[in-house]
Amino acid sequence: MAATRADVARAAGVSPSTVTYVLSGQRSTSSSTRERVMRAVRELDYHPNTAARSLASPVLRTVGVLFRRQRSIIDANDLDYVDGVRRALALRGIQVVIPVMTSSTPLIELRSLVRSGALGGVVLMDVADGDEREAMLLEEKVPTVLIGSSDRAGGAPGIDADFAQMARAGVEHLTGLGHRRIIALMRQTASDDAHARQDHTHELLHAAQKLGVEILVRQVPEAALAGADIVRSGGLIEGCSAVLSNNPAAVVGLACAAQAHGLSVPADLSVLTLGITQDSGRKEEAFSELSVDREAMGAEAGSLLLRHLRGEPDPPQRRRLIPTVLTDRGSTARHQE
Repeated sequence: MAATRADVARAAGVSPSTVTYVLSGQRSTSSSTRERVMRAVRELDYHPNTAARSLASPVLRTVGVLFRRQRSIIDANDLDYVDGVRRALALRGIQVVIPVMTSSTPLIELRSLVRSGALGGVVLMDVADGDEREAMLLEEKVPTVLIGSSDRAGGAPGIDADFAQMARAGVEHLTGLGHRRIIALMRQTASDDAHARQDHTHELLHAAQKLGVEILVRQVPEAALAGADIVRSGGLIEGCSAVLSNNPAAVVGLACAAQAHGLSVPADLSVLTLGITQDSGRKEEAFSELSVDREAMGAEAGSLLLRHLRGEPDPPQRRRLIPTVLTDRGSTARHQE
């Protein structure tokens, strides 16, 4: 039978309320008391019921938005989602935080954070196939919502951008302007990387095949020089005339290199970003983009988490896809032969 808070209290020689104070941080306790309680927690393998505690506790609850990436490459586009989650939860007295894992064993660090009682719920970002963070959070019974997809059977509910629709709309927009050879300047992916990054490239190739156009995929690091490398004095490499990109740093490098070569966007090359808002260097304007409303998606994730915290059943459609819309800022134009 699973250990209870009373079991921990008996093993540590303290009251059950002291166990709560140690795990939640609601009141200060002595270091010796904290050590005894945490030793008992480890020895008894005690798992606090986070969902029940969140519902019962009258104090401010905290929801964490968890990124897989390091803090240095979390950008303004990512923070739009966080602003949306905060918008949905703030009026209900729930604080939204972004825990940053700093150790070489982030999953162990995250488990410790969860068991400390610091998080009443989680919105998981940068979700990968079979995401190990999701598995751990479900095991610890932490109310969890995904922005993304792990393809886990019976996993946490979530919402995601419709990448198939995004890819199709992007390719159709450029082919409608006469572009037949397109570069996909994409973020570099790894085997454990976010599902979204994998989906972008796969869906672009699929859309190009169906529409009969050629897409040259370049998966590059998030660095300006990587984007600059696809520009030559006469235009884009390999006779391409347009770029689709989800790589914010690389697309900045591309724009700088184009300017250095005396090329103009969109007269000499068209640029359309996917899922990101990125300054184009043209009078403080951003590139044309195909994106979801990131803040609205974050707010929907926050509302879904609220329903979960209240014990309401999960929606029958566990992964809802959000269509993207085109924001035309003038960085694409008809191809001049």
